[in-house]
Amino acid sequence: MLEPPFRLELLRRPEGQDNVPLLPATYRTRSHMVRLVSSDLRAFLEAELDVERLNSVHKWLWLVGLPTSPRPLHYQRLKKRDIMIAEQMDLHLVWSSGRIFVKPLPRFLLSPRFWQHSLCPHPYLYRNALGFLLSWVALIERETDFQIASTYGLIPGDVTWTSWLALAEEIPHVPVNPRFYYGELRLGRLNWIYRILRGQPRGYFSNCTTYGAFIRDNINSLITLFAYTTIVLSAMQVGLATEFLMNDYAFGMASYVFSIFAIVGPLSAIAVIILVFCFLFSINLLRTLAIRAKRRRQGAGV
Repeated sequence: MLEPPFRLELLRRPEGQDNVPLLPATYRTRSHMVRLVSSDLRAFLEAELDVERLNSVHKWLWLVGLPTSPRPLHYQRLKKRDIMIAEQMDLHLVWSSGRIFVKPLPRFLLSPRFWQHSLCPHPYLYRNALGFLLSWVALIERETDFQIASTYGLIPGDVTWTSWLALAEEIPHVPVNPRFYYGELRLGRLNWIYRILRGQPRGYFSNCTTYGAFIRDNINSLITLFAYTTIVLSAMQVGLATEFLMNDYAFGMASYVFSIFAIVGPLSAIAVIILVFCFLFSINLLRTLAIRAKRRRQGAGV
């Protein structure tokens, strides 16, 4: 059987208590049902350490990020990225313009006893947890990184810089889940991989929380395309007015084709946006009705 990656006790026991509280109160299943962690610890750990969405597109991750350890927290702040707390493991170290998602280091991963009893018997969970822990060793490189993590509440408050140094020296670098072969992952490219290869219009993680935001984001892109088209058409018009290009057949044909594109293109783009909007609305409506029906069958109400 596997062994805990460290033996150091980092967590202090509260006065008058024999055990250190390690686990959260509840968690959510994939069907959005709230469950007590104590009711099924194995199910909680499988949900808590799940990176299957990234493993399913692992052979394309070279397009999304570098196969290196993540850069430390002070570097993320230097790049003007806001640190966004995300409890989903598969969002850990995913970044977009101006922000990076970081999963806080849970208390139970700092307990060698917990590793011994709950993670070591399950190699898949062990590799996921160890890869995540090693990512934190890379994120907290210096004392400034430790202070940033403490300020954002990303590590338990009773962990000290001295104990963290000892932990970093003790953790072995052994095979982990392939997701952690890569550090930071670009959200934009992940979204396109999921749209094209997985057939999911919303992508990996949608930034749009409302339909209005979805339309606004796409209209902004359309306005940019329209502005570029206007500049090109103006340049072509000037070119056709010159004696040098006035009788040039190839340039005249190119101007004709681009003029047709300038008329048809925006209309087609608007039609596509409307179709995608209707598709997403239908998907979300059906999903809501399915969850509602399931909750009614389980006697949980609407």
